[in-house]
Amino acid sequence: MLDMGFEQEGFCVVRGPDVLWGGDVCTFNPPAGKFQGVIGGDPCQSHSALANLVRAKGLEPSFPDMTPQFKRVVELAQPEWFLRENVRAAPDLIPVGYDVRSFLLDHSTLDSGDGTGNEQMRRRRFWFGVRGAECPELRQWIDFALFELPDAVPAVTQRADSGRGDVLEKRRYPNQSDRTKSQAVSGDTRSVPVKIGGSGKVKRTAVGGAQGHVDDLNFYRVRKVAPVTGRNEGRVGSPEKDYSPPRRTLGEMCELQGLPPDWLEHQPWTMQAKRKMIGNGVPIPMARALARAVRKAADRMSHAA
Repeated sequence: MLDMGFEQEGFCVVRGPDVLWGGDVCTFNPPAGKFQGVIGGDPCQSHSALANLVRAKGLEPSFPDMTPQFKRVVELAQPEWFLRENVRAAPDLIPVGYDVRSFLLDHSTLDSGDGTGNEQMRRRRFWFGVRGAECPELRQWIDFALFELPDAVPAVTQRADSGRGDVLEKRRYPNQSDRTKSQAVSGDTRSVPVKIGGSGKVKRTAVGGAQGHVDDLNFYRVRKVAPVTGRNEGRVGSPEKDYSPPRRTLGEMCELQGLPPDWLEHQPWTMQAKRKMIGNGVPIPMARALARAVRKAADRMSHAA
């Protein structure tokens, strides 16, 4: 999905071997000087919070630490720049000859196109490095939202209660704490200002018919939700605590990650594999924001040279 975001921003992406197709990056030896950049998100299982629970049972995570392999590929390919994605606890990556900056990025703070942040709270750590020069701060070219959405249990339906017998639905994801900060539904757009962020400005969070009526009332996706994960369903660790991810349909997972809800409908994977693939991916809007920032950084560095 990181690749897809870069492709949608005009990059030509040549993919290396992937374990999904029986490949092994450990045998991948790219030629030097042929690629402008190297991007990727090496497996995060060995660095995630759940890894400690797995090790406490005397087991090891599904994938080992692949940081050395990422470093090796960058040093072999010698690109002008590289971008790596992982969880915040992943070890640093500093290939020989590169100046590197790392930063955290939350999907919910990125501009979704209307000045507000995206719905999904998904924080990831990125490493951006350039060869033979001082690395710029990539975040200066990322489009951040003017307004942040309030944390809340999400209301994600768009069915209306118009007095015709329709049922107004509100879906809540289980295992998610109720942290509602503001009422997001009203029959009048003039009556629902919600302060968002530190600017003191407001964003209207619901639309409807005339004042005092609920005709054509809609729930909009205006509140942040917990991130999509690739974990399997079930209980791990303490038997008293449910560590399962929120129960979302595959379509909902795809939408939260910036994909069409039927994106995997005809793919020849098991449901478990599809959920894992979607849950471990970088959201498409986040990938595109990073691709735009990388292009601006690369252009600036080429002009400086």
